[in-house]
Amino acid sequence: MAKNNHQNIELDNIFSEQFASAEESLDGKLDTYKTIAAVYARMESCISVLSDLKERKSYIFYGALGQDLGIADEGSTHELDTIWEDEVLCRISSDELQRKQEEEMKFFSFVKKKTDEADPYYMVSSLTMRTRSGELRPVIHKIFYFHYGKTIRYALCLYIAASSALSESRIVNSRTGEETALFKIDSSDMLSTREKEVLKLISKGHSSKEIADILGISIYTVSRHRQNIIESMNVRNSLQACRMAHQMGLI
Repeated sequence: MAKNNHQNIELDNIFSEQFASAEESLDGKLDTYKTIAAVYARMESCISVLSDLKERKSYIFYGALGQDLGIADEGSTHELDTIWEDEVLCRISSDELQRKQEEEMKFFSFVKKKTDEADPYYMVSSLTMRTRSGELRPVIHKIFYFHYGKTIRYALCLYIAASSALSESRIVNSRTGEETALFKIDSSDMLSTREKEVLKLISKGHSSKEIADILGISIYTVSRHRQNIIESMNVRNSLQACRMAHQMGLI
């Protein structure tokens, strides 16, 4: 998962609604996915980060890349009380982190629509990371979202050493091998028409009461739209959603 330290991008209560009706069986998968993350780190010599989106915890497994970058010794494991792997992300420029978050948001929206399909997907993109000495290294970033029905509980991010950058970010169907360029994915329906109206009014500085009066709806409904926007866009608050929505051309 991506966080931009320079712009204080954090996650705060955005997944509460999707977990409200989730089955208890979701809680029994953590050990399985931790094992998967650990195997990836060892086999790919990469940095593997498993994030529990409900409990807001992350488990980082360091392969050789972590040691090469001067972040942590190969074979070490860190447990964090956040879904943001700051000790890794601080080696990525603010511009690339911004792009990474936008891409993850688009991919998250894509995966949420695929809950009735058996085929698994992941997103692959390129990043540049700084070593402790300041040297720049190309890295391949892969992200997987694991969902049960409409609920996405876990995210797995891999940072893998590369000799060069990819030409473009893309979504891959790991069952069929089919690839789709990320820029071809339409994310315009990430928000409903009403949510876009609410967000546009928020961006103009209107309060919830003013928005309710303008749109002829209750303050409760405005608050519900705000929460849905925050959840759909994977951001901390409405102001952050406004900025991201403008950059993605949603409003």
